[in-house]
Amino acid sequence: MAKEPVQLLQGYKRHITSEFLADRYPYLEDIRGHLRPDEVSMAHGERQFPRLVEQLKTPGLALDKLCEALRTICDLCSNQENKCQAIAADVVAAATNLLTHESIPVRRDAAQVIGSLALLIGGRSLMPIGNTEMAKKLTGQVAAAPTLPRLAKLLLSCNDEIVKMNVARAMKAVTIFRDGCQQAVDQGTVHSIAQYLCATLPDLPSSEPLALCLLYLLQTLGAVTMYASGGMRDLFGVNLIERIVGFLAKIPQDGQLPGVSATDSVELARQALRVVWHCGNDPKGRKETLKAEGVQVITGYLDAGDSKVRESAVCALNVASLETQGKKDILQYSPEGLAKLLHRGDNETSYLHETCVQLIRSASELPAFRLAFARLIVGSTWLLEKIYGTTSLAAISPLLRPEEDVEVRAQALQVALHFLSKPSAGDEIRVPPVCPLENIEEPRNFALEECVDILHNLVSLIDVDRDASMQCLVALCQISRNKEELRSMVQDGRVNMSKAAEPEVHSLICS
Repeated sequence: MAKEPVQLLQGYKRHITSEFLADRYPYLEDIRGHLRPDEVSMAHGERQFPRLVEQLKTPGLALDKLCEALRTICDLCSNQENKCQAIAADVVAAATNLLTHESIPVRRDAAQVIGSLALLIGGRSLMPIGNTEMAKKLTGQVAAAPTLPRLAKLLLSCNDEIVKMNVARAMKAVTIFRDGCQQAVDQGTVHSIAQYLCATLPDLPSSEPLALCLLYLLQTLGAVTMYASGGMRDLFGVNLIERIVGFLAKIPQDGQLPGVSATDSVELARQALRVVWHCGNDPKGRKETLKAEGVQVITGYLDAGDSKVRESAVCALNVASLETQGKKDILQYSPEGLAKLLHRGDNETSYLHETCVQLIRSASELPAFRLAFARLIVGSTWLLEKIYGTTSLAAISPLLRPEEDVEVRAQALQVALHFLSKPSAGDEIRVPPVCPLENIEEPRNFALEECVDILHNLVSLIDVDRDASMQCLVALCQISRNKEELRSMVQDGRVNMSKAAEPEVHSLICS
């Protein structure tokens, strides 16, 4: 059997202890005599990181030793206590200095160390300083700079995919809290990310490192646009939203990106939708989304397999619906998908359901959408009650007309009967406006004032569903004004009814 090479433990050096008193004396001056200057090792207590930082700052240290020292630091920073010790030992400055090292492996590991320490507020607070306080002989010919501009330069200029991935992961770590988000905006990192994404999107990433790089950058933008002041300012006017929408359009229907795990593929789509959603909170972002035909693309994600992706798609459409053109686009592409989502019930999160209801109410400011959506859900009285309430009468009233299909008219008749006998609040914003508001609690008055030709339509439906039609007419005629209106219509011959319906109608108006 062939002998396999023994892999040494990183940063581990065997140290044989002695029980002799002279060897265990605690105040010996020479405690590093057994170590070579380039020997990467782990110390104990307060000396754990200063020893490694000294090596990172040593000019001319072998590349493999630099990488080993950086990896050892990264491995040791697996808990908050060690992170605090590393930050106190000036690891941030040393790692920032190595971001511009000529060696690609050193850049990879330096970016990883930055990403690890950026998870702690103490590490992020040192990044505006970067390596500016290091001696010039240590920084070399490259001017000293803060950490984030160094990372941004590396993202744009380095061709190594793993470097890009580690840089993007570090940026994501910096923006994990508000202080880092604001720092990314103030130091131009968001602008650099936008430049990179505009240069690479809408093409799908060609490898897993580039896909993860894209994922981390989208997560970074999602955090910045949500929490930082002016976080969107560098994303508008550069066609970034158009590129992101184009990327979403290119993702395969099964959601699986080539060379990427299923989990990461789903998260990539979700984060791209999230950035579009956040940018849509600004009018500039909404207009860019609509210009890029974003509503059509986003609608395709309403039936995605992952609930979080569907949720992000609904949120993105919700902000798009604030624009008049957005309502028109939603009318054109989205009613069926939204209706399916709302009918899934417990299969969706309560947040998605409520956001979808708000989206429909917003789009319903466009009368054409209100009619189209009411036609889709006319058989779901509970849903109409939740979305529109009493004003559902105005939404389904056109569906009572003789030119509509008999089945649709019959369903709309059942909805009318429900709301005439049971007032419902529904949309409390009242779009379109209801005047007077008391009509919400008195649907019989609302029906006569807001539902054009409802009396004509109900009389014509007696031959379709006699019981439901007569119950609706009886309910309406409990208001004297409504009865007088119906009597006048019958006497003037302004209503068409069959001979079979005449006795019941005459009996109603003469009682």
